[in-house]
Amino acid sequence: MAGITAMVVLIAYQDLGRLGDLLRGAGWGIAVVTLAHIPPMCASTLAWRAAARPLWAGRFGIFLWARLVRESVNALLPVLQVGGDFAGARVLVFHNARPVVATGSVLADLTFEFLTQIAFTAIGLCLLMANGGGSMVRWGFIGLAISVAAAAAFLLAQHSGLFRLIERLGDFLSRHLAWPGLAALTNLHDTVHAIYANRRAVAAASAWHLASWILGSLEVWLALHFLGSDVSFATAVVIESLGQAVRSAAFFVPGALGVQEGGFMAIGVLFGLPAEVGLSVSLMKRIREVALGIPALIAWQALEGRRFLGRLGPKADS
Repeated sequence: MAGITAMVVLIAYQDLGRLGDLLRGAGWGIAVVTLAHIPPMCASTLAWRAAARPLWAGRFGIFLWARLVRESVNALLPVLQVGGDFAGARVLVFHNARPVVATGSVLADLTFEFLTQIAFTAIGLCLLMANGGGSMVRWGFIGLAISVAAAAAFLLAQHSGLFRLIERLGDFLSRHLAWPGLAALTNLHDTVHAIYANRRAVAAASAWHLASWILGSLEVWLALHFLGSDVSFATAVVIESLGQAVRSAAFFVPGALGVQEGGFMAIGVLFGLPAEVGLSVSLMKRIREVALGIPALIAWQALEGRRFLGRLGPKADS
């Protein structure tokens, strides 16, 4: 609710007439920006598939569908921005992946995605520094240092048995709350580390994720073009890298509501863009999330419903 309130306040604080003119002026360009999300999503899908491949060789289409569900749940449902990742793992299970492999591949993929985002943020900050970013560079590198420390802590926790703890928790819940599905997470630690041990999988997943982050900058570049504020692709990389860093830092806010809008406004002002232009870029991203996410969520729920009714059928007959 706080995120929605912040988003509404940020929109209301701007010149609504000017904001409306900008979005109307973008016209069919909004559809182009929406379609521009497909290449980075495909790259992220290939990264996930590369991570899972040592343990399960699922088809690209299955992973693409699961990736779309992941992004849609994270963007549109009132959950932490990692809730969709486990919905995506469930989609893999629907297609005959073992639960521990599906979950382990998601956790490994999240790790690679987080680490490559740090690299992407560093690229953005270097480009910003090369163009004289002022005090923003200093604060950016402070944030980057915090991210590196967080990544190191996350990797250390994994090495020290974080996933074994999750295994024990799943076993406890399966026995005491009659949730037998959680018992399938046995060997989660070994599964994730089997992925990490495959250097080819690690390199491929990391390369595809970094490519996805960079391709995502095309969305910002196109959005600004259709809003009448042309910038270089390097500038779009800086804006996207810092905007995604702000969004990730607010992972506890569903969909980064309000946070994303404020971030793009502040970053846009840094490059001399009016605040309403930065806000319009964020809103175009929101339109893309709705356009791709709503159909995906409806299809996902239809799939869940059929599976539920399929299990219920034999019980009802008996």
